[in-house]
Amino acid sequence: MKNLFAKTSVLFLICLSCKSQDKKIKSVVVSRDKSVEITYYGDSIGKNVKQIIYSDAIGKDVKKIIDKNAKETLKDSLINSLSIGVYINNVSYTFHYGELTKGKGDKATNETIYEIASVTKTFTGTLAAKAVLEGKLSLDDDIRNYLPQPYSNLQFKNEPIKIKHLLTHTSGLLGNIIALDTEINLNSNQIEYNKIVVAHENQKTKAIFFESLSKINLSEKPGTTFNYSNAGTNLMGYILEKVYKKPFQKLIMNEVVAKTRMVDTYFNVPENKQNRLANGYLLGKPMSETNLANTLWGAEGALKSTTSDMLKYINYQFKNNKIVKESHKKIFEIDTDYWIGYFWWSIENQNYDLHYRHDGGISRAKNVLAIFPKKKIGISIITNESAISVNQKLNNLTHKIYNDLK
Repeated sequence: MKNLFAKTSVLFLICLSCKSQDKKIKSVVVSRDKSVEITYYGDSIGKNVKQIIYSDAIGKDVKKIIDKNAKETLKDSLINSLSIGVYINNVSYTFHYGELTKGKGDKATNETIYEIASVTKTFTGTLAAKAVLEGKLSLDDDIRNYLPQPYSNLQFKNEPIKIKHLLTHTSGLLGNIIALDTEINLNSNQIEYNKIVVAHENQKTKAIFFESLSKINLSEKPGTTFNYSNAGTNLMGYILEKVYKKPFQKLIMNEVVAKTRMVDTYFNVPENKQNRLANGYLLGKPMSETNLANTLWGAEGALKSTTSDMLKYINYQFKNNKIVKESHKKIFEIDTDYWIGYFWWSIENQNYDLHYRHDGGISRAKNVLAIFPKKKIGISIITNESAISVNQKLNNLTHKIYNDLK
């Protein structure tokens, strides 16, 4: 892959040339920010312009790497389908493998909409970074300055929860602050556990959330211990709503989704696009669409998107602007060379090159989003299968692809 970056540069120039010489060509897309998108499906190469350019300019190097690694991952009987987006030095590639429904041959496409779950948190973090830069928030602000009542309980020995603690999961809040009305058996399998959790999620309201918040008792100083908290993320969503005086979901759509030129990303998928929403499975069992967008704020994991749109989001992460820089800032060190800031993980050690990432997982989908700034490579991998074992499979696939590309 030594010549990959030179080849992608040649590809970019060829695409510009094609665009200028023949305005009827629609298969090569060069957006206003000069990124190029190339689509490749499965094992067959169609006779269209973008694939001819793709083949001539880079000799199928990227295709071979993605094919090899994707096919190895698909040997796992649980994983029927993979949608992979790869961004290399301003050129975006999409690949789709397998079938969304086992035995039906319904391959995913660039129009397939997936639930991206906790990757939504990075959108929330991006909006928070914007608010900090605009002076609407400070990382060291006491969160109670923005809450609807005093909440004298949200402190430990006069040390309050601060904005930075919500962004780094170090607030001391539990993952879920609303008590379950059904006890979870520790021996429950993944499907039984999910059934209880989904039923609980569907009963949540903002009123119950704030009532539960008043009953929290912190056991240590905020900023001490990492404890992944969807409740803390939703609270961040509320605070952003408060400082901007606009609904949180509209803020994300207007200030992040629209600004990154994403056109197929939603909290609630429009009725006329519901047929494009991928079905999903947990351990092979069909699962219904989640309702996270309609209970609390959806800041923790309610967005749905396509591989093409995720590549636009990746492209935005390479923009040299103040919001991106702020959102990637390291705030709390979880472990040696393992940081978190504005909900993005920042990892760099002897085993891994510097990368910003977030994983997303719900009962019907898993995905990984990783940004490698030094090599200007970004990777999005999505499958419509959920299981604990799938997490590690996608993580391994991400790093195998990156190591082969770099």
